[in-house]
Amino acid sequence: MKRITLLTLLAAASCLSPHGAAVAQTTPGSTLFSPNVSLSGGSQNAFSGIVGGIFLTTYGFYPQVNWLGYYDQNGDGLANSHVVSLWDNSSQAVIASATVPAGAAAPLINGYRWVQLPSTLTLNYGSYYVLGAQTDGVDLLGDMISNNSPDNGNNGQITWNSQYVQLGSGWEFSRAGRYDSSANYPGEPSNQVGSDAIYPVANLGFDLTPVPEPSSLLLFGLSAGAFLILMRKRSR
Repeated sequence: MKRITLLTLLAAASCLSPHGAAVAQTTPGSTLFSPNVSLSGGSQNAFSGIVGGIFLTTYGFYPQVNWLGYYDQNGDGLANSHVVSLWDNSSQAVIASATVPAGAAAPLINGYRWVQLPSTLTLNYGSYYVLGAQTDGVDLLGDMISNNSPDNGNNGQITWNSQYVQLGSGWEFSRAGRYDSSANYPGEPSNQVGSDAIYPVANLGFDLTPVPEPSSLLLFGLSAGAFLILMRKRSR
């Protein structure tokens, strides 16, 4: 009887915890944001430096990250490689970084070329982070996109993911564009512009499922066909 009572009390205490929901898992396939406008069809930014944005994580749970991405304007590959980084704004330190290679080797998902991190990174809830990429003026990027106030997450050019950012009217100030010179790296980009905005050159995500390029699918099909023919010959 005492054991049942103790378990009941522990369960009740966990429910009453102010951050009890913080143990929820990020949904596979999630990204920080999705543009609601055509980035390739709009004005392009030829800035050379570090470009991205700052955001406040949700108070709901700890967001997870294991992919970093760089925008591919036409989806036909990048002319140069680009370093994408994530900073903890409280410490000003880089906590994750990946180099998106030139060409079309990196998987293309929703307009971004992605690289998987060696391990999953768990962000703190209710904390500021800065996401940015090193740009070169060759691989052009869509210019800054933003939403209108009041915004619950998708009132304009961006759909923010509520698993990553604190949404709701009154929190628009917690998201803004950031940029700086390359010489400032590995420091985070410090020049801040806009509200409820971001330069959409870099993105982050969790457990993305890459879609093979058409050439890869063709190669796989040919290999599978050759294997089946070989197996039939052996069986005969």
